[in-house]
Amino acid sequence: MSAEQRVVTRRALLKGVEAAAISVAAGDALAQSAPGKIPMSLIVDDGSPVDPLFYEIPGYETPFLVPAEFTSRVADTFERFDLRGKITVIPMPSCLGRIDQSLKRVPQDHLQAFLKIMRERIAPRFDITPEFLTHLRAYDLKKGSYQHIFEDAWITRAPLEEVVDYFVLAFHILQNVGLPATGITSPWDSGIDVEKKYAQALADAQWKVFHRKLTWYFLYSVGSSPPRKLSVEYQAPERGQTVVSVPANAPDIFWSMERSTGERRKFIQDNIAQLLSADGRTGRIRELIESSHPVILLTHWQSLYTQGTGLGLEGLNELAGRIRKVFGNSMEWVSCSERARRFVNG
Repeated sequence: MSAEQRVVTRRALLKGVEAAAISVAAGDALAQSAPGKIPMSLIVDDGSPVDPLFYEIPGYETPFLVPAEFTSRVADTFERFDLRGKITVIPMPSCLGRIDQSLKRVPQDHLQAFLKIMRERIAPRFDITPEFLTHLRAYDLKKGSYQHIFEDAWITRAPLEEVVDYFVLAFHILQNVGLPATGITSPWDSGIDVEKKYAQALADAQWKVFHRKLTWYFLYSVGSSPPRKLSVEYQAPERGQTVVSVPANAPDIFWSMERSTGERRKFIQDNIAQLLSADGRTGRIRELIESSHPVILLTHWQSLYTQGTGLGLEGLNELAGRIRKVFGNSMEWVSCSERARRFVNG
């Protein structure tokens, strides 16, 4: 595979989210669409009652707690445009504790308000997944303490059985707060170098907790590089189980935090046009449709929050409105698990 064909990893994507080049790869017919409809999905990573970058990036200036009022505004947007896809709820965010128990520095009423909105207003439209356990330092299951390596380094060397147990704990925590997970999300590009082990561990963990025959994971973010299709990455014929990889085929256009406040609005506006022009004739979304690749968009909780300003959420409202205006009833928003189901069933 040539250098320009290589997939951009999650971590590289975050560092290079401003890349402007848009490329197209030819593909097969859209197997994931309902008759007469173009399926679109939105992936939202890093969901948490706190801004996950507060601890992940030392010196990052942001309000620590994400107000319930903001989470409610996100739900308003999802409902207004009937958006569907996947949203992360981190089971042990920023190594602060378990969301099914309590979190350090997070008032219990704040945690419960976040979970209530997720259960009642967001989960009906979006798949809920963990992003491993902490999206930070790996958790030692035996000692009950946090290790001095991040989860991407941990999964590379952890034995299969430990990865299964790790994922089982993540699923149990979400299940305990009324958010059963249909799949899993990688923090950064965790598991990309041990993908076979990763996919099998997911299958085993989903079977242990839910006896789920179809599950999926989100690992690949290609940004503006050649897009990917869904793919079957593991099967357990003895239990009729299949694991599907679901990629994101567009960059996070709302990730503007490295820029000055004055530059952010124009940056987001320009990025919206790169995804879809006002007349709908050009942009990454149009190119994905024409090349028969899945229209799966990506953003992050902290991108929508934008250090408390909500500029990313404003941008999402504008993008969703533009998509509705351009495509009308010719498109539909679908969850990632529904995409995986349609893909497997043909």
